[in-house]
Amino acid sequence: MAAENFGGFSLMECISTKRSRRDRNIIMKPQIWENFPEDLFKVVLARLPIATVIRFRIVCHQWNNLITSQSFSQYHAQVSQANPWFYLALGDASYKVTLQKINYKFVYDPFTKRWYNSSTFKIPALPVSSAGGLVCSFDHRNMYVCNPLTKSVKKLPTGSIMRQRHSLMTMNKSGDYRVLRFSHSEYEIYDSVTKIWGHLGSIPEFVQSNLYFSNPVSIDDTIYFKDIGLERIVSCNTSTGVWAQHFIQVPLQSFFLRLAESDGRIMLVGMLRKNDARYVCIWEVQKVTLLLKEVDRFRFSKSYGILRGLTCWGNNGLLLCCLRSYTMYHIVTYNIATRKWVKDHVPNGSKLVEKNIFGTAFQPCLTAMP
Repeated sequence: MAAENFGGFSLMECISTKRSRRDRNIIMKPQIWENFPEDLFKVVLARLPIATVIRFRIVCHQWNNLITSQSFSQYHAQVSQANPWFYLALGDASYKVTLQKINYKFVYDPFTKRWYNSSTFKIPALPVSSAGGLVCSFDHRNMYVCNPLTKSVKKLPTGSIMRQRHSLMTMNKSGDYRVLRFSHSEYEIYDSVTKIWGHLGSIPEFVQSNLYFSNPVSIDDTIYFKDIGLERIVSCNTSTGVWAQHFIQVPLQSFFLRLAESDGRIMLVGMLRKNDARYVCIWEVQKVTLLLKEVDRFRFSKSYGILRGLTCWGNNGLLLCCLRSYTMYHIVTYNIATRKWVKDHVPNGSKLVEKNIFGTAFQPCLTAMP
């Protein structure tokens, strides 16, 4: 499978997409384009899918300079990308090895259904959360905030907590972000404005009683976790440091429950067993009552085999569910607006099935700076 390098990524296509002879023979007449206003070029390019913009950087030096210019960045920042991308990493089941050695990193574009090999991203860290176009990751020593598209990376300063259990991230509308991390008994919050760790304090007893949480989601300044052992959601406001717990009533015969975010709403995603059938089911957690409202369900094919686990990430109305069987990783995306399910698979998923998968959803953005 050939890889095509551009913009810091290697594009991996599961199916060959050779251009036709007709496409290769098209001649772009200079007299048509030489007087085309450059500002209009920038306006048009800024509205194209982000993968196309990255490709255009290798057309010539002039196009690369245009796309990397400050004025183009301003145009691009004004256009919101409709679909999130997903940053996934696979590593060994051993906790210590996982933190020190991740050999497989991918960025998935659900719009084009393309996988970008990000193994050249040399930081030995796990993605744990995201906010906007930035991804937060950590290893056994340090924490990082990075933009996976531009490969710009910032290593956060050392804080007071040496051995952390969880790390999470929020971002406000101006692009400033905060990172929350906590251990068995303490927590602290990093602020990108002050560039220091603050809010050092003790974790409430209701959080200390069970520190086994699924992947977190962030909405504005607040981070939410699903307690794996209890039917509750725990939250922390990163601007005030206030913790809270919210009890929910999960459906009977449901399992592998995970949280996801969609346009400011908290979604609960998991497996549902009904009679002899199994479904991937999506519920919306109502803000006031905390009651669950079913959004949709997708029947889990028996051909997938016995399910070993489910992980879900979501952003901007699109959810990605990663289903792990004994033979393969399976990918299913769901568009909440169109109510459409799309099946896909992880590259070399059968070879990586013994690896644990980590990931997060982020908004592709060329201008997000850590």
